[in-house]
Amino acid sequence: MAAEVEFINGVPSFSVGQFTEVLNHVLKASFDEGVWVEGEIQGLRKPNPHAYFTLIENIDGVKAQLNINLFAGPLRNVQAKLRQQGIELKDGLKVRLFGRVEYYGPFGKLNLIATDVDTQFSAGDVAAKREELLRQLMEKGVDKINKRIPVPLVPLRLGIISSSQAAGWADAQQHLTESGIGFAITFCDVRVQGDAAVSQIVAALNSLSRRDDIDLVMLMRGGGSKGDLAAFDDEQIAMAISKCSHPVFTGIGHEIDTSIADIVAHTANKTPTACAQSVIAIVESFLSELSYSAGSLRSLTQTAVERARSRIAVSVERLRTRPRTALERQSQKLMMHAASVRLLDPVTTMARGWSITRDSAGNVVRSISDIKKGDTVVTALADGSITSTVEGVA
Repeated sequence: MAAEVEFINGVPSFSVGQFTEVLNHVLKASFDEGVWVEGEIQGLRKPNPHAYFTLIENIDGVKAQLNINLFAGPLRNVQAKLRQQGIELKDGLKVRLFGRVEYYGPFGKLNLIATDVDTQFSAGDVAAKREELLRQLMEKGVDKINKRIPVPLVPLRLGIISSSQAAGWADAQQHLTESGIGFAITFCDVRVQGDAAVSQIVAALNSLSRRDDIDLVMLMRGGGSKGDLAAFDDEQIAMAISKCSHPVFTGIGHEIDTSIADIVAHTANKTPTACAQSVIAIVESFLSELSYSAGSLRSLTQTAVERARSRIAVSVERLRTRPRTALERQSQKLMMHAASVRLLDPVTTMARGWSITRDSAGNVVRSISDIKKGDTVVTALADGSITSTVEGVA
């Protein structure tokens, strides 16, 4: 100490500076090998290259808190260890930190100068929170909402959410291009990991949801550590997917990864490439059915045309032959009628030896009672007539 400690009635009296030194001496003596402290992160700030936050704990409604200083070197170590477990340093995360305790006189604050972290402690908390979030979402039916939206018959207008720098997107883009299908792509370039990822992905989902020129949304991110994929377990992204007006297809991570975003999406694919291929398969299936239908229609049309041609040929033949046949039949009928008429002609009858006799008045004599002796009669023959005087009637 800078000066001797005074005693008043046997009780030590310190200046503020002296008291600060005493506190730090006692703290060092008590926690000479360091100490582990656990709690929930609150008020995280990262003014490069350090991080500062408060560890809190609620005990029977009363909050206890401790200031934490994570300086550049230890911060890199702590973040690296957490990311290996798929964990990001952020508010709300429960951690168990190791460090030394220090009372910082200029600010009058008790701080833990952290140098290490118990990743298993945080991993257990993160897993528990994930399972609890998933349970709540499934209880509310959030995992079924987007699945009820029908996929358009031919989804050609794609809204894609990914990072333009991601290898996963590059692979998916190559598949979409090489398919030869004319996809119209609206691309939303977002961060897919880190602090800004959640807010940017949610904004992109909301933006695409409001558009009516989108058939289907594809949310894609290639493989990475659990920490790299942590954003896709966020509740905000899950809710944005469930509220999207278009079906959402995901292709996140590797084949072994399943995020909450995958669970609530319409269709989950293991990778960005698989996501692209699933959309291509839908369009190719339609084109295949269309080709089959076109072939069937072509065959039916050809058959119908051939039958029509056959019917037309028969009709033409009928038109060609029926008038002649009808004319011949009518000619035969006319000849028969003419023959009948000729048979009824008196001249024809008289040619066969018959004659017609008329009295002087020109009346046909049909009976002997029509004439008497002395009457003059005219007999018509086929080749002329004979005038006679009746000498007697027998």
